[in-house]
Amino acid sequence: MGTAFRIICLILAFHIVFEQSTINASRFKFTNIVCDSVDESWISVHKCRLKAIRRDKTTLSFNGTLRKTARNIRVHGQIFKRASGFKPWLYNITIDGCRFLQRPYNAPVILVYNLFKQISNLNFTCPYEGPVYVMGFHLSGEGVPVPLPSGEYLISIKWYIDKVLILSTGIYFSFEENLS
Repeated sequence: MGTAFRIICLILAFHIVFEQSTINASRFKFTNIVCDSVDESWISVHKCRLKAIRRDKTTLSFNGTLRKTARNIRVHGQIFKRASGFKPWLYNITIDGCRFLQRPYNAPVILVYNLFKQISNLNFTCPYEGPVYVMGFHLSGEGVPVPLPSGEYLISIKWYIDKVLILSTGIYFSFEENLS
């Protein structure tokens, strides 16, 4: 009885673990993207859009060209949560883009960068000139690297070269947790 009971318990445990791993307990969905090329002499934005694949799946794509050689890149990112308008929430980070691409050093930025580095060309080092793209980026609820409360969010990213704002992007998304 001891061996048969252990085997049944082991099979039951594997079944429970497998069933728990297939439950979609949260939902992430891009709702809008806005790209504003502030200085056209620095960057041309060819594509900045969301594409609906299914009702619950939207992909993000960005394609642009740096027209001049960038040697000093600063990236300022901030997260906003919607509550009677978008209010600053949790993160407000500025990084040296060239230093980060040589050796990543900021934990929250590393988490986000790891999500899309395989589908982008954001792996170059400075100086850089040429195409910049992120193509077909999708994130599932389970792929969100940090716990988020349900709500609507905005990630505002401002891109500076030589201390001059060249591109402003706004990525809007909704997140729902505990959908069991």
